[in-house]
Amino acid sequence: MIAAAVHLVACMVVFSIVERLWPSSSSPRKWWQRPLLVDICSWLILPLAVGAGITLAILFADALPREHFWYWLVRARTLIGAIPLVMQIVIAFLVIDFLSHWIHRAYHRIPFLWSFHVMHNTSEHVDWLSTLRLHPISQMIDTALIAGLLLIAGLPLKPIIAANALVGFSAVLTHANVPWTFGAFGRLFVSPIFHHWHHARAGAELRTPEPVNFGAALSIWDRIFGTSIDDKNRPIRFGADEASATNLRSLLLYPLRFCVRGRRNR
Repeated sequence: MIAAAVHLVACMVVFSIVERLWPSSSSPRKWWQRPLLVDICSWLILPLAVGAGITLAILFADALPREHFWYWLVRARTLIGAIPLVMQIVIAFLVIDFLSHWIHRAYHRIPFLWSFHVMHNTSEHVDWLSTLRLHPISQMIDTALIAGLLLIAGLPLKPIIAANALVGFSAVLTHANVPWTFGAFGRLFVSPIFHHWHHARAGAELRTPEPVNFGAALSIWDRIFGTSIDDKNRPIRFGADEASATNLRSLLLYPLRFCVRGRRNR
């Protein structure tokens, strides 16, 4: 909790300077000029959920009987364990980012999963502070699933944590309220403008029938699988209509209400 608070304060300082140097032409509002409670609470809660997810992944991987591993998996674990740490981080980063892209798409396509993810998309003022507006239960499960797969594949915990940190840093940057497109590098990496179109309010800003730009750190997955748009202008309106954007308790309990409504409608 203390580390999360330190990171939060550091980001407040850094992004206050960044937004002053590179103001967004379409949205002059600063991060502190909007409701802050939900996002500040999320910044303090989410690291606990990530830590719980990694702990679950370790327990699951350690509980698997090693003698029952398939031959190819044993061979893969041997090869991965022998490569340098930097390459292990690169492998973990690519796998995490690829799986995150598809998990993110699933959250938008499966109603039950959307009941968790809607919390993130309720942000009506997208900036660095809205990055961690995520449901802690879904974040814990996502982290446990991806980290568990990497541990089973033979990657040590250190490169997995390092790769998660890189993806997390990218997420904070891509939510920042700045008019960056990354130029030619935007063909490979998710830029703030690229990701902001994922948060554009459907019907008001986003004219495509389905959400777009699901990538976490790399934009190549969206380009390969046909889910990208490259508008260089920042959207004006963000958010989702299904849930309150300012009530933390309501957002956390939204999946439960979704299940109750489902049972009533049967």
